[in-house]
Amino acid sequence: MKVLALVRDLFFRAKIDAVAAVVGAEVEYASSLDAVAARCAAIHPSIIFTDLSDATFPALDTLKQIRAAAPSARAIGFASHVDLKSLKAARDAGYDQTLSRSEFTAQLPALLKEPSR
Repeated sequence: MKVLALVRDLFFRAKIDAVAAVVGAEVEYASSLDAVAARCAAIHPSIIFTDLSDATFPALDTLKQIRAAAPSARAIGFASHVDLKSLKAARDAGYDQTLSRSEFTAQLPALLKEPSR
């Protein structure tokens, strides 16, 4: 499975990479909203993770970029459990799934093993 992660936090990237290595998923990263379309065109991700707590990736604008560049990719956003504003914005924007960071971490192995839609 090919995954695009809109994550700039190096600690969290390392966490994602460690799990991806175990389950055999390929993860690439985009560090800016402008890079989403190019990364999607290059790797054709089946799933896209977005760190909603990072102001670089506002929920609505990011989802618009995702849907334009990879309409069939599953969009999953995550944020701190106390960042209710970002989680609500993502749900309202239409993300396929929104999770707290701890839920995301716990579900990451399963998310990376899910078949493409």
